Amino acid sequence: MNMMHVGWDSGLVMASVFIAFLASFSALDTVARVADSRGLHAALWLVGGGAAMGIGIWSMHFIGMMAMHFDTLMRYSVSETIFSIAAAVLGSIIALWAVFRHNQFTLPNLLLGSLMLGSSVVAMHYIGMAAMRVSQPIVWHRLPVIFSIVIAYSASAVALWLAFRLRNNETGVLYRRFLAAIVMGIAIAGMHYTGMYAAHFHTTMQVIPGGLGSQRLTIWVFVFTLAILGSNLFGAMIESQRRVSRLADELKLTNEELRQMALHDPLTNLANRTLFEEKLNDYIARAKQNTSTFSLLYMDLDGFKMVNDAYGHDIGDKLLVEVAKRLTQVITASDTLARVGGDEFVLLSNANSEENASNLAAKLVEIIEPEFHVEGFELRVSLSVGIAMFPLHGGEAREMLFNADSAMYHTKNSGRNGFSLYQPSMSPIGRSQVQLKNELWRAIHNDELRLFYQPKLNVTSGEVIGYEALVRWQHPERGLKTPDKFLPIAEQTGMILLLGEWVLNEACRQLALWHKEGATHLSISVNLSAQQFEQKSLIYLVTRTLAEYQLPADKLILEITETTAMRYPQESITILQELKAVGVQVAIDDFGTGYSSLLYLQNMPATELKIDRAFINSIGHKDTDPRLLSMIIELAKNMNLNIVAEGVESEEQQTYLVNLGCDIHQGFYFSRPVPPSEISVSATQYLAQA
Repeated sequence: MNMMHVGWDSGLVMASVFIAFLASFSALDTVARVADSRGLHAALWLVGGGAAMGIGIWSMHFIGMMAMHFDTLMRYSVSETIFSIAAAVLGSIIALWAVFRHNQFTLPNLLLGSLMLGSSVVAMHYIGMAAMRVSQPIVWHRLPVIFSIVIAYSASAVALWLAFRLRNNETGVLYRRFLAAIVMGIAIAGMHYTGMYAAHFHTTMQVIPGGLGSQRLTIWVFVFTLAILGSNLFGAMIESQRRVSRLADELKLTNEELRQMALHDPLTNLANRTLFEEKLNDYIARAKQNTSTFSLLYMDLDGFKMVNDAYGHDIGDKLLVEVAKRLTQVITASDTLARVGGDEFVLLSNANSEENASNLAAKLVEIIEPEFHVEGFELRVSLSVGIAMFPLHGGEAREMLFNADSAMYHTKNSGRNGFSLYQPSMSPIGRSQVQLKNELWRAIHNDELRLFYQPKLNVTSGEVIGYEALVRWQHPERGLKTPDKFLPIAEQTGMILLLGEWVLNEACRQLALWHKEGATHLSISVNLSAQQFEQKSLIYLVTRTLAEYQLPADKLILEITETTAMRYPQESITILQELKAVGVQVAIDDFGTGYSSLLYLQNMPATELKIDRAFINSIGHKDTDPRLLSMIIELAKNMNLNIVAEGVESEEQQTYLVNLGCDIHQGFYFSRPVPPSEISVSATQYLAQA
């Protein structure tokens, strides 16, 4: 049987391969938007992606068919041509749905999608070939046909796998999508031309009139190709604009959230000190411009510390939230209420007379008086308020705050649970407390704090094994202040958390310097207040600081008092276990004065026990029974704890402690706390002072 020789137009062949590439890239790009969309948008992009792939494959197929040179112009059946388009489009849409319906890649989904897409491509190709209006049937060679079908299913699997893997718009995905489109285009073209190779035509074959001519079909292919590429380009532009708009909205929302976090108290969601100071300056500027007046009310909760001590900081925090809610009920929308300390609130009000401000203060005091119900506890606190009027009681922000704070302390010293208008004759004690508090706040931010270090000595070897960091305040006017002068104020106002974070950071920074000098055996001890020990971010702060200075965790010793550890034993055990898991050591300080339950104490994963100096001071006194100190040391040994005696001030105390089995000492007998400039860590032996 004689077969017709068929030639090929290399330009159209290249054009068909290029169309296959464009269809693949368009489909990959469109399908990627399915992952970024939800609901109706996702469905529309899924249909668009399937249509892009189906019409692109069909266009490539018919351009490839038109690349064949016959003796006469070929004509094509309209119905079968349309059917071939439908097969390609519907099969592609269903295949993409099968793979992306759960946005999760599974082998069954891939097999189902590959079956649908491969079948649609095979159907499209051979229905399209059947659309050729010829007098003699096409003769098919079985092996190339089978090979083309295998390529169709394999290419479909590869295409769907690539489409799923490249659905996200991560960095560099555009380049990978371009390469994937080349692979998909070559695979699709390979299937088509393998199928075309399998087709053979009789030499006596004639073209049957009717249907679509090659020229008209070329126009339709061109129109379809432009339509699919144009619609995808238009859709991509709309989607990009929508995405830009969405990103702008998200950025705006993020900025608002960051501003909210930066300017608001995270616990009560009220304005914080920074926002309050901005508002106060605005109030003053407006009042000066309009020659008007306003009031500033400084508030402090009476009895809040007792609630914290009795029920813990978690209950205390929830009480503060409830207090903020009640205070908000009294004020107007134009007022500014802020939390500026642990239990301190300030209010900027448009109350423009002493009478109006006093009435407002009375309402605030009254609304706090009823008991609070927090986690099943009935809690009572009261409110002390100080009032300052602008400009009568201060023409600048700092002066107004100082005077309102002084008036608040006057209320506290006069019986609490009330309010006072500022008077120049207010209690000097209250004014000094306010001044100290304000100065301490500035000290934390103005680098006025200092750390002194007291060595811990192994008296048996004569080696310094570590240092305890002790905070001091280098006051610019009153000189060096010891902790007992300012830590109570820091704890009362909540500044102890900020101060404690500074101490931890500075102590670790100094230890890192000593380690760089070669003294890697040294450890550093840092005292934690009860508020620090119970704060939720403790583990994060510790691990972050250790990582920042690249310190071994076991070289940091956190000291908590026995009273703090035993206030909530179960919670303390949990916190200590978390610290132990990190590798940080924990010392129980001032041991022997807290009347601890030994049952709880033996379960606490501490590593060090520091004997209270009261026991050390009793050494040598005739009216003191030495057996108690001996029992404490024996207890610590049985619990495998390191024993440190603090407050050693004489040779007699040192000798006595060594005889009892305690050889790690700390105290004035060896060294007072000194600044780091006076410490030479290169000296491993430490000579006791006479």
